[in-house]
Amino acid sequence: MKIALVLPPITLQERYNKAIEYVAGSLPPLGLLSIGTVLRNTGKDVIVLDGSVRSFDEIMVEIGKFNPAIVGITAMTLMWPKAKLLSKKLKENWPDLNIIIGGVHASIIRERALLEIPYIDAVAWGEGESSMIEYVEGLHNLDSIGSIAGVAFRRKDGSIVIGQDRDPIRNIDLLPIPDRRFIPVTKYVAAFEQYKKLPVTNMVTTRGCPFKCIFCLPNLLGNGVRYRSIDKVIEEIEYLLNEFGIKDIAFWDDTFTLNKKRVFGICNRIIEKKLNFIWSAQARADCVTQEMLNIMARAGCWKLFYGVESLVQKNLDTLKKGETVEQIFQTIKWTKKAGIEVEASIIFGIPGETYQEGLETIKLTKKLDPDYAKFFPLSPYGKLLQEAEKYGTILSNGEENFSGNKITFVPFSMTKEELQKLYHMAYRKFYLRPKMIFRRLKKIGSLLELKKSTKGLLVLVIFIFEELRSRFKKSDKLLSDGI
Repeated sequence: MKIALVLPPITLQERYNKAIEYVAGSLPPLGLLSIGTVLRNTGKDVIVLDGSVRSFDEIMVEIGKFNPAIVGITAMTLMWPKAKLLSKKLKENWPDLNIIIGGVHASIIRERALLEIPYIDAVAWGEGESSMIEYVEGLHNLDSIGSIAGVAFRRKDGSIVIGQDRDPIRNIDLLPIPDRRFIPVTKYVAAFEQYKKLPVTNMVTTRGCPFKCIFCLPNLLGNGVRYRSIDKVIEEIEYLLNEFGIKDIAFWDDTFTLNKKRVFGICNRIIEKKLNFIWSAQARADCVTQEMLNIMARAGCWKLFYGVESLVQKNLDTLKKGETVEQIFQTIKWTKKAGIEVEASIIFGIPGETYQEGLETIKLTKKLDPDYAKFFPLSPYGKLLQEAEKYGTILSNGEENFSGNKITFVPFSMTKEELQKLYHMAYRKFYLRPKMIFRRLKKIGSLLELKKSTKGLLVLVIFIFEELRSRFKKSDKLLSDGI
């Protein structure tokens, strides 16, 4: 049986915005690669088509040439309209094609996807590997079999069969290493701040997150955290280095530093085996120590991403981050001392956050002084989305706007104009400091860094232009109103 797995085509501008697109990038769709690998291991003929590096027309042509029996589509929330359009075009061209959709947004709305998209035949939620195997094996008997865990599907008579939730895969060592031969792995270029060397790629060593931040999506992959063994982690690293010449790996675990003993084990093994690569990861301020950071640096870690979110304690508490401002400052100090670069994300528009608190966070972010800072208007997911009307106004329910870079929610405690002003001001005030400019100039020791710095400068110019244009529009309106 032939199966095509597809990430809907989406441009960097659609995914981010017309400023950030210049420093944005993409890395392989690990979820699709994992599902594709387990399906191929059961004897299926599989292709993976990544819409972050292929156009809509290219994907349609490839599917026409491959002639699959099933197309599996994955989509985050902002890609949902693209997934709808792709499903429609596929069904128009090949009416007998079976289409199943999964991914983050499908895991949120589940069987409602079958009502929203009449062109699809099934929806899967949660982890996709076991669900896809069972669905594919039962494809020709869907009218007679019972339900499939983690899947809702249509029968020929139009009735919908809804399966129970599928238990997460407890031992994720049982999953094969995602086969990167599905895609041109060395052709991907990550976002500006996610790599120092090329070729770069991504990798995941855990599944799940134990924290309960109200703006996030809890438990999509089950409760708690499941770890791959150190042996399996090292095996995949060696596969990437030896088969593809990868020089830089971005670990995309929600919190790579969650288990101290495991981090030490991975780092010691990298050092012992003298694996020649550099890497970055995601961490939390309450999940690192100076000792851990030191060995991570020795093992090749060049950057850590911290979800700081706010530097006003009241707002951290609102988000249920479980961290303190003091912890954040101490951790960033430790990280720099270890020689590891720091990336921090900041959110504006937190419920109850005032414009003055936003200004205070910008001021303290400059004092924190990470090497990279990303600023976002809050996009409500999870519990916050369910209770959004208690805290503010949802400006748009259009899924394509839930990118993290467009204003979709405004708290009652500030105006949309104030939120927009904070967003643009933060980039300008943080990156146009003499200290930051000098730091970037010092890093330009190669053509690659020169290109990255030039793109970063272009983004700042666009942000400043947008801010000035917004001011002029406001002035013109005041004049036209006779004020």
